[in-house]
This record gives sequence, structure tokens and C-alpha cells, in this order.
Amino acid sequence: MKIYKTYKFRLYPNKIQQELINKTLGCTRFIYNTMLYEKEKLYKQNKITKTKKDCIKELPLLKQTYPWLTEIDSMALSTTIFDLEEAFKNFYRTKHYPKYKDKYSKNSYRTNYIKNNYKNKIYENIKLDMTNKTITLPKLKNMKIRGYRKTKEIKGRIINATISKKINRYYVSVLYEEDLEEKNIIPTKVVGIDLGVKDLVITSFGEKYENKKYITKYEKRIKNLQKWLSKKVKGSKNYYKVKNKIKETYKKLKNARIYTIHKITKKIVNENDLIITEKLQTKKLIERKEMSKYISDASLSEIIRQLEYKSKWKNKHFYQIDTYYPSSQICSHCNTKNEEIKDLSKRNWTCSKCKNENDRDINAAINIMWEGLINNTKLFT
Repeated sequence: MKIYKTYKFRLYPNKIQQELINKTLGCTRFIYNTMLYEKEKLYKQNKITKTKKDCIKELPLLKQTYPWLTEIDSMALSTTIFDLEEAFKNFYRTKHYPKYKDKYSKNSYRTNYIKNNYKNKIYENIKLDMTNKTITLPKLKNMKIRGYRKTKEIKGRIINATISKKINRYYVSVLYEEDLEEKNIIPTKVVGIDLGVKDLVITSFGEKYENKKYITKYEKRIKNLQKWLSKKVKGSKNYYKVKNKIKETYKKLKNARIYTIHKITKKIVNENDLIITEKLQTKKLIERKEMSKYISDASLSEIIRQLEYKSKWKNKHFYQIDTYYPSSQICSHCNTKNEEIKDLSKRNWTCSKCKNENDRDINAAINIMWEGLINNTKLFT
């Protein structure tokens, strides 16, 4: 089975390479906006949709009109047209119309991997050297990278590389296609997981992973910076200095969340063979105004996503029970249902039948585990 993995590195280009990256970002943005304008114009005038093939055919003419387009990686221009085509496909599905790009929004471009054999020499336009921590990219040549200190070699085939710029820092994401050997593992250790806001993850073994609520740490700082920004003249140097500080703070908030989630999910997947959790409707949960901020901060859907793909990579099993299964209301000892426990303020309750004292979250995790086991008996045969 083939899987796709992305490895993201911090990039350290010299001044000449920085200029070329910035120029490439500008050129790809120009192509995207030009082609979007042409598509809109043609459709309004003649009700004809311009295809990606038509756009690619126009590239040589644009290069003649604007010679500076020839100074950058030609593959980056082609992939920009494919990105525009993908944006329109998403529009038909989600009703979000493609927007024109500006230099202050997301800045990135993608180049595809090419391998040729010429005069018994193998040519590759993208090379990743994990030993010397360098990467070779089209037009840019060798650059230093940082990341994945313990990884000495990445096995697989490079598909493409995405170069991005965020707050005067440069990054490269390399997409690999890797062969995964499928193994039919009979689970020997099973865990049920309940996700929450007070505690982020609660397991059927009684383990609780604390929700550090990073939003409370950074919220005041972000508010102060936004007040500061409102007093600046829009478009001035000081305006963009403060705006970059806000971006930097949001980045720190995001990195703190992701680091914690990766740490938790890695531990759970490594220690268990069958991971069972419930399907969550996070969009509905976020609609509740009193909890929306903390549910968004908890990143529950990201926890589920990571558990799912990490289980797949490790040949482990991942299963989700039905959303409406009343895991919190059922006593895990005698299976008695108590509908009064719908009240979230009741964190501990005593079963009216067996008199067992239940911790709300641990009890829910145990019930999730049993429900998942009942639905996956085939895994043990």
C-alpha cells in the first residue's frame, strides 16, 4: 500500500536565493491573478469556460510579453494554473469562489519532481540530503535546512516540494510517496478514548491528558496587538510591523497546540493496537457560544485526524463509534442508563442500581471501548 507523507523543514537561503524565491512568489501570484481575470472575462462575455489546457498554452505568449517570467522555475508557473483549476473545483463543491491573491496573504509556490537519465547520469531537480541537512531545488540550487534531527534517511519517492514564506522566514515541504507493508495485526491492547474540554483526552485505562488551554495564554496578547494595530495608518511600515507580530503570536499559539497533540497521539498509537473513539460533530459543538472558543482551542478534530493516519502508518486499527451513543449516561459496570447525567456539570455520579461511583469521562471512555469491541469482533479471529 502506498501512503503520502510530508516533511516540513525550515529553509535558510542566502540573499540571492531569497530574491529569487520572492520573485517566484510574485510571478506565480501574477499568473494566478491574470488567469483568474481571463477566465472571468471570457465567461462573462461568451459564457465559455477556459480550461487549464488553454491557460497552459498561453504561458509561452505571456513569457514573451513579460520576459521576467523566464527568470524563475517554469514548473512553478504550471502548477499555479493547476492550483487555480483546483480552486474552481472546490468552488463547485463548497460555493467558495476563488479570490485574487495579494502579497500579504499566504505566500507559497509548488514545483514538481523530475528525474531524467542523460548520458548515463541521473538528473534530479529536487534532492534532499538528510546527512548534510541540505536541499537542492530548481533554480535555487543548494540550501541549508533544519528539522527532523534524528532522521538520517527518508525512504520513498519525492512527488513535489512547496516553498513558502511566513513572516520573513522560509520553509519547504517535501511530499514523499512511500510503500507501507500491510500487516494483519490481531489487537492485544485496546483503548477507548473520550475527548473533552476540561481534559483533552481521557482513556479507558483512567489516564487523563490535561487541556492546557493555550488560547487563555495568548488571547490577551493578541487583543493588545490588535488594539495597537487599529491605531496605525493602514499600509504604513508600522502597520505591517504590528501585523507581523500578530501573525507571529498566532503561529506560536498554533505550534503549541500541534506539539501537544502530536505528543499525545504518538503515545496512544505506540502503546495500543486498537484505538476506539466517537464520531464528533465539531461544527455543531462550536455553534454553542459559551463553549465555542474552548472547543476550537482543544482541536478535537485534529486529534481524531492524527490518531487515524498514525494508526494506518503503524498498521494499527482505528475505529469510531456512532455520534449518538450515550457513553456518558451508561454505567460501565452494570449497563444501567441514567439520563440525568446529560447535565455536563455532573462530573461524578453514583449508579442507582450497582452503587458504583463513576467518573464521568473515564466511564464514557470505558463504554466507548466496549461499544467498539462489540462492533469489531472480526479483528480477533
